[in-house]
Amino acid sequence: MNVPSVFSLLKVGFGPSSSHTMGPFFAARDFRDLVASRGFAGGRLRVVLWGSLALTGRGHLTDAAVAAGLSGHDLDRDAATPLPAVLAAVRAAGEVGIGGGRFAFRPDEDIVFDASDRELLHPNTLRFELLDAEGRALFAEDYRSLGGGAVAGGSFGAAPAEKGHFTMAAVLGECRERGIDLAGFVRGNERRLGLADAEVEARLATLWEAMRGSISRGLSTRGVLPGRLALARRAPGLYEALQEQDGTKKPLPGELDLASAYAIAVAEENAAGGRVVTAPTCGSAGVVPAVLQILQEALSLPDERIHDALLVAGLIGLAVATNASIAGAEVGCQGEVGTASAMAAAAACYLLGGDAEAQVDRAAETALEHYLGLTCDPVYGLVQIPCIERNAAAAVAALHAASLAVLCRGEDRISFDTAVAALAEIGRDMSPKYKETARGGLARLLGTNPGARLGSPDDDTATLPRPAISSLAQPNGTRDEIENHGHEKGSGDRV
Repeated sequence: MNVPSVFSLLKVGFGPSSSHTMGPFFAARDFRDLVASRGFAGGRLRVVLWGSLALTGRGHLTDAAVAAGLSGHDLDRDAATPLPAVLAAVRAAGEVGIGGGRFAFRPDEDIVFDASDRELLHPNTLRFELLDAEGRALFAEDYRSLGGGAVAGGSFGAAPAEKGHFTMAAVLGECRERGIDLAGFVRGNERRLGLADAEVEARLATLWEAMRGSISRGLSTRGVLPGRLALARRAPGLYEALQEQDGTKKPLPGELDLASAYAIAVAEENAAGGRVVTAPTCGSAGVVPAVLQILQEALSLPDERIHDALLVAGLIGLAVATNASIAGAEVGCQGEVGTASAMAAAAACYLLGGDAEAQVDRAAETALEHYLGLTCDPVYGLVQIPCIERNAAAAVAALHAASLAVLCRGEDRISFDTAVAALAEIGRDMSPKYKETARGGLARLLGTNPGARLGSPDDDTATLPRPAISSLAQPNGTRDEIENHGHEKGSGDRV
């Protein structure tokens, strides 16, 4: 059994997408370092985006992330500068500095959104090129953004360093054998990986602080989210309305309404490109914080208990990432919001005193099974509709699943491992148009007329053309096969 570190999954990042924003940023920064290490003094940089990155990258700020990474943007030092501002600065300069040299880079011309149909090792594939004055490639690297901010290619290697190999059944068996709970198992695993207990606590404290910060900012920040939908932020108004309802009859318990408000607050922060924690992704980042915040408030739990719950949530997320996928471009939103709901349900059940095998595993399975088959169809490629409200729904579902697991004692018929296997199978069978391509579902029906409501007099969705659907291959090719699919002149759609 090889269980990766939970900190390979739970990371402080930035929105709106771990796979389409964070991953490309890290890839760009890596390519920048490789160019510097090889001593190149100049040339022109070009980036080609394929698959889901090409189809929804604009709404996910992929171009801004790439420009930021190539320009040397530092997430800590330059935290106050949003990615769109970095993109604007690079546009104005028309070049970036790397290792003492100057390299031409005009994002409007040199970032190519190539949405042509092609077989890919992964649906989130991008290529960085350094060209000479005649346009010949001096140096190039291909990368794959795997979800949750993980990247393969370049200095990261051909496969993620911490893919792991384990099942929850094996973990539960070891917990029984050693007489430890799930949080204890994860702490022991982090020690095995070389992290001291004090470092684990410090990292957990940083994660929880970032989660609470994203809730707080989301509840207090008003205005309109970026992008063509021009959605108004709703979390502050929701929170205020809930405070005004004290003593009045409500259709749902107050904790569930608050969980929805907290989840929406984080999801709106993410949509605005704010600081969030991947749990397991940016697009689903509101679920776990909302559930943990509600339980901490309702049960007066110390931070140390929340840290334990984060370990349990991270373990559940790792089980999905290891045995299926958390990338919407691979398996749809079942891998993102579905996994987030399972993580939150397990964490909640743990905090409620649930038995690891009979109840925590059951809570995670209950939450996940009802999201199996969930599509990823973001309107305009923005992580807003239906993404923001899905975070709220998944948080409420997680609390419900945890409550059911505690109340319904006894062995469940379906294990969490079985639900994860079903997620993987459904993901393989799912049409690519429902995998973060904005070519199907709500994205297709509403994408050409965001002001219309289905069934309204100005609804023109019945006459929308049906786009050609790309047949993205599963990640089973070779690097040589990718190399044979170079950029075809004229096939790219530039910014």
